[in-house]
Amino acid sequence: MKQGPTLLVILDGFGYNQDSTNNAIFHAKTHTIMDWFNQYPSSLLQASGPAVGLLPGMIGNSEVGHMTIGSGRILEQPATLITHALEKNIYAHEEIFKKQFKYIKESNKTLHFIGLLSDAGVHSLESHLLDLLKLAVSQGITNIVVHPFLDGRDVPPQSAALYLTRLETLLSTLGVGVIGTIHGRFYAMDRDNNWDRTKKSYTMLTELHPSEYSSWQQILEHYYKQAIYDEFIPPLSLSRDTHIKTGDAVIFFNFREDRARQLTHALVDESFTKFDRTLVPIEWFVAGIQYYPELHCSVLCSRPQINDSFADVLEQAHKSIFSIAETEKYAHITYFLNGGREILRAKETRVLIPSLGCITYKDCPEMSGKQITQQVIQSLETNPADVYIINYAHADMVGHSGDFAATTKAVEYLNGYLQKLYTSAVEKLNGTVYITADHGKAEDMFYSTAQQPRTAHTTNLVPFIMIRQDLKNKHYTLPLTQLANIAPFILEQLQLPVPKSMLKP
Repeated sequence: MKQGPTLLVILDGFGYNQDSTNNAIFHAKTHTIMDWFNQYPSSLLQASGPAVGLLPGMIGNSEVGHMTIGSGRILEQPATLITHALEKNIYAHEEIFKKQFKYIKESNKTLHFIGLLSDAGVHSLESHLLDLLKLAVSQGITNIVVHPFLDGRDVPPQSAALYLTRLETLLSTLGVGVIGTIHGRFYAMDRDNNWDRTKKSYTMLTELHPSEYSSWQQILEHYYKQAIYDEFIPPLSLSRDTHIKTGDAVIFFNFREDRARQLTHALVDESFTKFDRTLVPIEWFVAGIQYYPELHCSVLCSRPQINDSFADVLEQAHKSIFSIAETEKYAHITYFLNGGREILRAKETRVLIPSLGCITYKDCPEMSGKQITQQVIQSLETNPADVYIINYAHADMVGHSGDFAATTKAVEYLNGYLQKLYTSAVEKLNGTVYITADHGKAEDMFYSTAQQPRTAHTTNLVPFIMIRQDLKNKHYTLPLTQLANIAPFILEQLQLPVPKSMLKP
């Protein structure tokens, strides 16, 4: 029988953990995926730290995971690039920084820092903010306001006090700067076109608001009593008259694009129409990385450009591609998988399935998996593509809720969806299905030290499984050891050329 299509299925947040204690994957009622891990050729892959271009010990995330899978190599990530630039004091010698620091001082304007106050390294690094504050003070800036976004997602849900204390201590040591507003990331970092959330942060940043609370400690106490934790605390003012004003400067120190775009769009884009707002002309806006190429911003770092990714090779070989994900992960199988490039391939079909829009996915652990599966099966049955790139967000997005029962249910849904793909692609069409993940999450759902639900990713290994009819019950360990090995391995199986820059297993 003719060899059928190739499916690369990325299970976001589906890590491997031999400890079953807090493991939602282990406790799911169905174990289809992990049964396949033991029945077919498979291996365990590094998906964190230096293996994906991050600093040692840093958890992996969806962005770097997909970039590493798609590029087939280890790319030094923005977290690492900015860290090295700060260590070498590069910004102090860049002309644009020197020019704008001089402007801020001479015009008595304010330098605002906005971004996620977290040391998780997924969207930002606390150390970057602290070092940038020191840099600004060393250049003579005295008017400084910090507007931290509270995490509680990639770090424990009630950890804001730790980071706010460290920030406040540094500001006290420097002798300048105040915390102006605080925002739960649910509002400030929405990426799913919930513009009502973005508007709340925008207005808090740009308009004068009374200070309802005397301290951030009072805010945390008030909301924690209502079981509203860091991520979901609404935008609030702490210091009067610390909003962004005409001619001020803003450094948005987040280095990941997807959750920084909406707020940046509102702050900078003169043609913005998503909600009514009065544009405050900002003299100098610095982004951690280029969030929107068409917007005029300085950046802290730029991504290395690649032109020989997995999808590039497929396109050059005239292979048809079918890429599908729901809203939460659509950018990952398009923009990030292509190395940070917005490229629609000549023979590529892209399908965006709307996410359900739940405030927290613990309330809808099925997510949009049924619709994704139906679309893939319909394509397989009517006009099969050569290669399918599929993302299921369940283990990650439901796992981020910290709800163990909901995450086990999400894994059960995943097992059901994958069984249907197996029937259609492998049994009926003699296709090959590769199952992997971009980082860990659902396999560890509790912080034993903090005694809180674990909402963050993990540094655990992730599975890689090769499923084909002739390989059933022929389990052996594949030579792959890290995410960067996936693209060259699949290209070899497809008998396509592997770029020299890719990391063969």
